[in-house]
Amino acid sequence: MILKRPSPAQAADIVAIQQLAVSYAEAVSRGEVGEAVLAYAPDGVLETPTTAPAVGRDAIEKTISAAVASLEFVFQTVHLGLVNVHDEGHASARFQITEWARRRVDGAGMLFLGYYDDDVVLLPEGWRFSRRRLLPRTLGRPPFLTGAVHDLAALRTEL
Repeated sequence: MILKRPSPAQAADIVAIQQLAVSYAEAVSRGEVGEAVLAYAPDGVLETPTTAPAVGRDAIEKTISAAVASLEFVFQTVHLGLVNVHDEGHASARFQITEWARRRVDGAGMLFLGYYDDDVVLLPEGWRFSRRRLLPRTLGRPPFLTGAVHDLAALRTEL
């Protein structure tokens, strides 16, 4: 899919939406689920292949918290995505993701490759996901994800 050249205003919106996706993945990787949920509109929807659709920030927070509760860590990388700004307040986007995780109970590593297929709306606080659909490509258990997990205390709290 080749998208048309954006106008300067659309280019600024595209950067803001890409920043939203990266901010979400960064918060998930730090275990800050409450912060990640702020990437959604108050009535936003998260759809995953393993859960019922979560509608609203509270339901989304419960869904994500349940999904990561048994994991020692999650490290989600969002790749540069395609963003199509439809008008001044609506856009759609697709981001490829790589997610590494390790279960607490047995130390088994997990590798998820997939996509987020997103609808995005502009609110007074900025662009937010109105619907985020997680689409798997593959899930595996790499035998090499066995290294020590380091504390994130050295990360700056503000950029």
